[in-house]
Amino acid sequence: MKKNITFVTIVFILLSLYSSVHAQTKIIKKGAKYDTIIVKKGYKPIKKAKPVAVQVSVKEIVLPVPEYINQPYYFDHDKNNLIKLENANALMVTKKKTLGLKGAKQLLSMDAASSKIRFVAKKDIVFFIKTSGDVIDLTSYIKLYEFVPVGQKREVTVTTKEGMLNNKEEAIGRLISFSVKMISKDNYQIQLPEQLAAGEYGFVWVKNMELKEFTVFAFGIDWKSSD
Repeated sequence: MKKNITFVTIVFILLSLYSSVHAQTKIIKKGAKYDTIIVKKGYKPIKKAKPVAVQVSVKEIVLPVPEYINQPYYFDHDKNNLIKLENANALMVTKKKTLGLKGAKQLLSMDAASSKIRFVAKKDIVFFIKTSGDVIDLTSYIKLYEFVPVGQKREVTVTTKEGMLNNKEEAIGRLISFSVKMISKDNYQIQLPEQLAAGEYGFVWVKNMELKEFTVFAFGIDWKSSD
Protein backbone atom coordinates (compact mmCIF):
# COMPACT_ATOMS: atom_id res chain seq x y z
CA MET A 1 0.00 0.00 0.00
CA LYS A 2 2.79 2.38 0.91
CA LYS A 3 4.56 1.57 -2.39
CA ASN A 4 1.43 2.50 -4.37
CA ILE A 5 1.13 5.78 -2.54
CA THR A 6 4.80 6.57 -3.22
CA PHE A 7 4.45 5.75 -6.92
CA VAL A 8 1.38 7.90 -7.28
CA THR A 9 3.12 10.74 -5.52
CA ILE A 10 6.12 10.55 -7.89
CA VAL A 11 3.85 10.49 -10.95
CA PHE A 12 1.95 13.51 -9.63
CA ILE A 13 5.14 15.45 -9.08
CA LEU A 14 6.39 14.67 -12.62
CA LEU A 15 3.07 15.74 -14.16
CA SER A 16 3.19 18.97 -12.17
CA LEU A 17 6.74 19.74 -13.36
CA TYR A 18 5.79 19.01 -16.99
CA SER A 19 2.77 21.28 -16.80
CA SER A 20 4.88 24.08 -15.30
CA VAL A 21 7.56 23.84 -18.00
CA HIS A 22 4.92 23.66 -20.76
CA ALA A 23 3.16 26.70 -19.39
CA GLN A 24 6.40 28.77 -19.54
CA THR A 25 7.21 27.77 -23.16
CA LYS A 26 5.88 29.99 -26.02
CA ILE A 27 5.93 29.11 -29.68
CA ILE A 28 7.25 32.07 -31.66
CA LYS A 29 6.21 32.16 -35.29
CA LYS A 30 8.74 33.24 -37.78
CA GLY A 31 7.94 36.56 -39.39
CA ALA A 32 9.58 39.54 -40.99
CA LYS A 33 12.90 40.61 -39.50
CA TYR A 34 13.27 44.17 -38.28
CA ASP A 35 16.27 46.22 -37.26
CA THR A 36 16.39 47.14 -33.65
CA ILE A 37 16.97 50.85 -32.93
CA ILE A 38 17.81 51.82 -29.40
CA VAL A 39 16.81 55.39 -28.63
CA LYS A 40 18.18 56.87 -25.47
CA LYS A 41 15.84 58.88 -23.37
CA GLY A 42 16.26 62.61 -23.95
CA TYR A 43 18.31 62.13 -27.17
CA LYS A 44 17.77 64.71 -29.89
CA PRO A 45 19.32 64.22 -33.35
CA ILE A 46 21.73 67.01 -34.34
CA LYS A 47 20.61 68.91 -37.42
CA LYS A 48 23.31 70.10 -39.79
CA ALA A 49 23.36 73.85 -40.12
CA LYS A 50 22.78 75.18 -43.63
CA PRO A 51 25.76 77.06 -45.05
CA VAL A 52 25.26 80.80 -44.95
CA ALA A 53 25.83 82.51 -48.29
CA VAL A 54 28.48 85.19 -47.89
CA GLN A 55 27.77 88.29 -49.93
CA VAL A 56 30.92 89.92 -51.23
CA SER A 57 30.51 93.65 -51.54
CA VAL A 58 31.77 94.98 -54.86
CA LYS A 59 33.26 98.44 -54.62
CA GLU A 60 32.12 100.65 -57.45
CA ILE A 61 34.97 102.33 -59.29
CA VAL A 62 34.20 105.89 -60.38
CA LEU A 63 36.16 106.80 -63.49
CA PRO A 64 37.87 110.20 -63.48
CA VAL A 65 36.61 113.01 -65.69
CA PRO A 66 38.95 115.24 -67.76
CA GLU A 67 39.31 118.77 -66.44
CA TYR A 68 39.48 120.47 -69.84
CA ILE A 69 37.48 119.83 -72.99
CA ASN A 70 39.01 118.67 -76.29
CA GLN A 71 42.20 117.60 -74.53
CA PRO A 72 43.17 113.89 -74.39
CA TYR A 73 44.40 112.53 -71.05
CA TYR A 74 46.29 109.31 -70.43
CA PHE A 75 44.30 106.98 -68.15
CA ASP A 76 46.34 105.21 -65.45
CA HIS A 77 44.48 101.95 -64.70
CA ASP A 78 46.39 101.16 -61.50
CA LYS A 79 45.87 104.55 -59.85
CA ASN A 80 42.54 105.34 -61.56
CA ASN A 81 43.60 108.85 -62.46
CA LEU A 82 44.33 110.96 -65.54
CA ILE A 83 47.71 112.28 -66.65
CA LYS A 84 48.03 115.40 -68.81
CA LEU A 85 49.90 115.14 -72.08
CA GLU A 86 52.44 117.62 -73.37
CA ASN A 87 50.75 120.65 -74.88
CA ALA A 88 52.84 121.67 -77.92
CA ASN A 89 52.44 123.56 -81.17
CA ALA A 90 53.22 122.14 -84.60
CA LEU A 91 53.67 124.10 -87.78
CA MET A 92 52.36 122.90 -91.12
CA VAL A 93 55.37 122.94 -93.46
CA THR A 94 55.32 122.33 -97.19
CA LYS A 95 58.45 120.91 -98.78
CA LYS A 96 59.02 120.71 -102.52
CA LYS A 97 61.75 118.97 -104.50
CA THR A 98 63.10 120.52 -107.67
CA LEU A 99 60.47 123.26 -107.71
CA GLY A 100 57.77 120.66 -107.31
CA LEU A 101 58.74 118.57 -110.32
CA LYS A 102 59.61 115.66 -108.07
CA GLY A 103 56.57 116.10 -105.86
CA ALA A 104 55.81 117.83 -102.60
CA LYS A 105 54.71 116.98 -99.11
CA GLN A 106 53.10 118.67 -96.16
CA LEU A 107 54.29 117.80 -92.72
CA LEU A 108 53.73 118.81 -89.13
CA SER A 109 56.86 119.89 -87.32
CA MET A 110 57.22 120.69 -83.61
CA ASP A 111 60.17 121.58 -81.45
CA ALA A 112 62.22 119.08 -79.37
CA ALA A 113 63.20 115.62 -80.53
CA SER A 114 61.24 113.91 -77.73
CA SER A 115 58.38 114.55 -75.35
CA LYS A 116 58.85 115.08 -71.63
CA ILE A 117 55.66 113.09 -70.93
CA ARG A 118 56.52 109.40 -71.31
CA PHE A 119 54.84 106.05 -70.64
CA VAL A 120 55.93 102.44 -70.69
CA ALA A 121 54.64 100.44 -73.65
CA LYS A 122 51.59 98.40 -72.72
CA LYS A 123 48.97 96.49 -74.68
CA ASP A 124 46.01 98.43 -73.32
CA ILE A 125 46.79 102.11 -73.59
CA VAL A 126 43.66 104.18 -73.02
CA PHE A 127 42.98 107.91 -73.22
CA PHE A 128 40.00 109.91 -72.00
CA ILE A 129 38.67 113.02 -73.67
CA LYS A 130 35.85 115.40 -72.86
CA THR A 131 34.02 117.32 -75.59
CA SER A 132 31.74 120.33 -75.56
CA GLY A 133 28.87 118.18 -76.81
CA ASP A 134 28.81 119.47 -80.39
CA VAL A 135 31.16 116.82 -81.81
CA ILE A 136 29.34 114.17 -83.84
CA ASP A 137 32.28 112.06 -85.06
CA LEU A 138 35.30 112.55 -82.84
CA THR A 139 37.64 110.55 -85.11
CA SER A 140 37.14 113.07 -87.92
CA TYR A 141 38.35 115.98 -85.78
CA ILE A 142 41.28 114.51 -83.92
CA LYS A 143 44.06 112.32 -85.32
CA LEU A 144 46.84 110.33 -83.66
CA TYR A 145 50.22 110.47 -85.42
CA GLU A 146 53.53 108.78 -84.79
CA PHE A 147 56.18 111.47 -85.10
CA VAL A 148 59.78 110.85 -86.11
CA PRO A 149 62.71 112.74 -84.54
CA VAL A 150 64.48 114.79 -87.18
CA GLY A 151 67.39 116.72 -85.73
CA GLN A 152 65.97 118.80 -82.89
CA LYS A 153 62.38 118.45 -84.09
CA ARG A 154 59.59 115.86 -84.35
CA GLU A 155 57.93 115.55 -87.73
CA VAL A 156 55.21 113.56 -89.46
CA THR A 157 54.06 113.62 -93.08
CA VAL A 158 50.39 114.59 -93.40
CA THR A 159 49.92 114.69 -97.18
CA THR A 160 52.08 113.94 -100.22
CA LYS A 161 51.79 114.89 -103.88
CA GLU A 162 53.57 113.22 -106.76
CA GLY A 163 55.52 115.37 -109.18
CA MET A 164 55.90 115.21 -112.91
CA LEU A 165 59.09 113.15 -112.53
CA ASN A 166 57.35 110.62 -110.28
CA ASN A 167 60.06 110.81 -107.67
CA LYS A 168 57.92 111.23 -104.59
CA GLU A 169 59.90 111.57 -101.41
CA GLU A 170 59.26 108.86 -98.83
CA ALA A 171 56.82 109.84 -96.09
CA ILE A 172 57.92 109.90 -92.46
CA GLY A 173 55.82 108.91 -89.48
CA ARG A 174 52.33 107.47 -89.80
CA LEU A 175 48.69 107.92 -88.93
CA ILE A 176 47.35 105.56 -86.25
CA SER A 177 43.69 104.57 -86.22
CA PHE A 178 41.69 104.32 -82.99
CA SER A 179 38.13 103.78 -81.82
CA VAL A 180 36.01 105.91 -79.51
CA LYS A 181 33.62 104.69 -76.82
CA MET A 182 31.25 106.92 -74.86
CA ILE A 183 31.58 106.41 -71.08
CA SER A 184 29.23 109.22 -70.02
CA LYS A 185 27.67 112.35 -71.45
CA ASP A 186 30.35 114.25 -73.43
CA ASN A 187 33.08 111.93 -72.07
CA TYR A 188 34.78 109.41 -74.33
CA GLN A 189 37.37 106.67 -74.12
CA ILE A 190 39.97 106.42 -76.89
CA GLN A 191 41.03 102.82 -77.49
CA LEU A 192 43.96 101.76 -79.66
CA PRO A 193 43.73 98.57 -81.73
CA GLU A 194 47.45 97.85 -81.45
CA GLN A 195 50.29 98.08 -78.99
CA LEU A 196 52.29 101.22 -79.49
CA ALA A 197 55.97 100.71 -80.15
CA ALA A 198 58.62 102.89 -78.59
CA GLY A 199 58.58 106.32 -80.15
CA GLU A 200 57.02 109.78 -80.24
CA TYR A 201 53.29 110.35 -80.63
CA GLY A 202 50.78 113.18 -80.63
CA PHE A 203 47.04 113.85 -80.90
CA VAL A 204 46.34 116.66 -83.39
CA TRP A 205 43.11 118.59 -83.86
CA VAL A 206 42.58 118.75 -87.63
CA LYS A 207 39.16 120.37 -87.78
CA ASN A 208 40.56 123.17 -89.91
CA MET A 209 43.41 122.04 -92.15
CA GLU A 210 43.76 125.54 -93.59
CA LEU A 211 45.58 126.62 -90.45
CA LYS A 212 49.34 126.91 -90.39
CA GLU A 213 49.71 126.05 -86.72
CA PHE A 214 48.11 123.18 -84.81
CA THR A 215 47.85 122.17 -81.17
CA VAL A 216 49.44 118.81 -80.45
CA PHE A 217 48.99 116.76 -77.28
CA ALA A 218 52.23 114.83 -77.37
CA PHE A 219 53.67 111.91 -75.43
CA GLY A 220 56.42 109.33 -75.75
CA ILE A 221 56.50 105.56 -75.33
CA ASP A 222 59.60 103.92 -73.85
CA TRP A 223 60.18 100.31 -74.76
CA LYS A 224 60.11 97.74 -71.96
CA SER A 225 61.39 94.26 -72.81
CA SER A 226 59.07 92.57 -70.27
CA ASP A 227 55.93 93.72 -72.13
